[in-house]
Amino acid sequence: MMVSCVSYASDFTSTMKLSVSEYDKFTTSRHTDCINLFDNYKTNLIRCEKLNEQSINIRWNATWIPSGSTWLFKLGEFAGWKISVKSPDPAVRSKFSWKAVFDTFSNAFATGNITLPISCVEGNTILTIKQASDVADSGGDFTVTIKESIDLVSEADKNRIQNRRVAQELAAWIDVARRPPKFNVDDWAGMVRQRILSSVPGTGALDVDPNESDSDGVVALVLFGFISVIVLGISFQFFTMPELVGGTGSIPSRCDEAEILEFGSGYLSECFGPFGDPTL
Repeated sequence: MMVSCVSYASDFTSTMKLSVSEYDKFTTSRHTDCINLFDNYKTNLIRCEKLNEQSINIRWNATWIPSGSTWLFKLGEFAGWKISVKSPDPAVRSKFSWKAVFDTFSNAFATGNITLPISCVEGNTILTIKQASDVADSGGDFTVTIKESIDLVSEADKNRIQNRRVAQELAAWIDVARRPPKFNVDDWAGMVRQRILSSVPGTGALDVDPNESDSDGVVALVLFGFISVIVLGISFQFFTMPELVGGTGSIPSRCDEAEILEFGSGYLSECFGPFGDPTL
């Protein structure tokens, strides 16, 4: 089967015709950009359903770790916690809460489980394959039409997105993943910002999330700091135990000239051997 051209349309672009090679280059480069710019970026096929003899509907999603949250995932992995993820409710305005921070980490220490935020975009792509109306002029036997719609863009058009973080992550993703070929970068960014962010509270350049009541925040912060000091003290005692330092109160001398690796990726095992024995 020969495909003469691909007609592509989305929430932000009217129908544009691309050659097969142009469409392949466009989609591949955008996907590569997402992998490079968004932490742990993944795309998933949710389902595929037949609409008629010529068309199918593809339900998909894309997920990634929100900006500024990567360290939480690394901390959870380092601590050995079981990490579950949850995408924020786009209809609920985001608020910063020290109590929520305290509850999250206290529950993680108590149960070994922690729930962390994930950014998620879902959408539909309708793929239609038709025989070309004029084979001689089209240069091929079939034409492919791809029409894409994104759930959160529809919600933004109806002013239903109230969560600043959801809106900003969505705008960043569209800016990278869906910019059409040969479209000016600045013009595209402005178009995306106007459509996605203009009606969302707190998306101004100097805006921040509203805080909880001061009294609750102070109490939670003090408790969180107290627990952090205790954990730090226990960790210090652990790393200065005679079993680890060979009974001398310092790191064995043979480790003084050892190659220093990033903490957590081999330094302790390089110096102390398996199970902290410096003689192995």
